[in-house]
Amino acid sequence: MRNRFLILLLAYSSSLFGEGTALDMQQPDHIKKYLQFVKEHPHLFEHLGAWDKNEIEIILNPERIQKIEKQTTSRLQAKGCSEKEAKASSSVGIIAEDYYWIWIRDAVIFPSGVYGTYDRLMWKSGLEGTPAVGIFPILSNKKIIVNIIYRHATRSWEIELPRGRKKSEETAENAAIRELKEETCYLPTRCGILGTMAPDSGVLMSIIPIFYAEVKHSGRTHKKYSKAIFDNPAFTKEEIKAGFSRGYIEIPIKGELTKVNCRDPYLTFALLQAEMKGLF
Repeated sequence: MRNRFLILLLAYSSSLFGEGTALDMQQPDHIKKYLQFVKEHPHLFEHLGAWDKNEIEIILNPERIQKIEKQTTSRLQAKGCSEKEAKASSSVGIIAEDYYWIWIRDAVIFPSGVYGTYDRLMWKSGLEGTPAVGIFPILSNKKIIVNIIYRHATRSWEIELPRGRKKSEETAENAAIRELKEETCYLPTRCGILGTMAPDSGVLMSIIPIFYAEVKHSGRTHKKYSKAIFDNPAFTKEEIKAGFSRGYIEIPIKGELTKVNCRDPYLTFALLQAEMKGLF
């Protein structure tokens, strides 16, 4: 598949990325920007897929991209979208980006043979490698350290593993250890990899490595300012499993007994991997 991708790039090099050609001048700016992004980050498009093998195939030919945009716009208008909304929802390329995120929309062929568009999101920190990490902290008594954290996205309290974005100069393991220290004030005495997970394979492009660490408390109490972490309690695996079964664990927060959601996919993955690897 790598060879197929390289052949496509070579075949379209003069029209996709050349300066001043007739086709280049005809391409809308958003498609030019998208194809330049493909050129700069080919590993994100290495597996283009094959619709006749029941995969979702990405189209890089600029003329076909424009045809797919028009077809998708017509399809959305038939569903009741306004012309403006349909065009905005069909436009292929980099839809939005900021310091943290990038939102990409590809032109595709679905396994049914139908043309359309499909969106992908990723952390900008993952453009050249691992974007983020998680870590599963275990005490010597085999209890698991978790975060009791208020999440802005869900507007609710959650029980979660420590995790966060990897900095460009860090290894994945060093990033996991840093997040552990920042979020829990625990220090690792031993660390290893549990595996990798896809937090949401339906929309997120990123694959996240999950580490485990045998830990001890550092004696500090300061935590990262930008995260609403209330506490870092230790639970047995049985208590966490019971929490997953109920959907929550009741925890006193500021004097009020609060149902804290127990549904973190990072924690689910790590718990299963740790059990299978005999860490309990």
